[in-house]
Amino acid sequence: MTAPRRAQAGPWLQLLAVVACTFALAGYDLRLAAVALVGFVAVWPPAVAWRPVAALAVLRVYLPFALLWFVAVTGYLQALRAIGHAVAPQPMLQELAAHGFAAPEVWPTILGIVVVGPLAEEVLFRGYLFTALVTTLPAWVAHGATAVLFGLAHGLDYALPIAVLALLFGWLRARHRALWPPVLAHMVHNGLTVSVVLLWPEILDALYPR
Repeated sequence: MTAPRRAQAGPWLQLLAVVACTFALAGYDLRLAAVALVGFVAVWPPAVAWRPVAALAVLRVYLPFALLWFVAVTGYLQALRAIGHAVAPQPMLQELAAHGFAAPEVWPTILGIVVVGPLAEEVLFRGYLFTALVTTLPAWVAHGATAVLFGLAHGLDYALPIAVLALLFGWLRARHRALWPPVLAHMVHNGLTVSVVLLWPEILDALYPR
């Protein structure tokens, strides 16, 4: 007979402290929030390993998933438009599509989308948040709740497809018991998105018809 699972104070205290500090500072300066998050990771890291990276295993799972996800998102956007709720592209992607590599601060923008954003979001959601939730909830509930909150953090219009994407990131975190696999998948996803928009800016008009 197994002992009942007991709540662990450490992960919940970490989560509350990190979320409160990061989101409070994000309202003033995203760079300051990123610095604060790095400080938390250095001083009070989430209770999950970073490695293995498992790059080949991640890509084998991510690439076919991404193809199906893209098809599903295309249908989702068209369905919303059909019921009179057209979704606009994310502003940073619009800027890159409109101006390409001539966009203002293009390289910091790309770095933020492809590297900084995925790293910060995975630490917050698959590091601190999931680690706290799984101490008191069944793993599948913790995965679902993390994915839903991750989707909502990206806005209501994008909540559903982003939450589905987050299920993959959460599965990679649980499968490898490490943060680098979801971080890598997230970076590859954002990198492919940016590359497609820069090389084929017309895709935004096709996906988001006015």
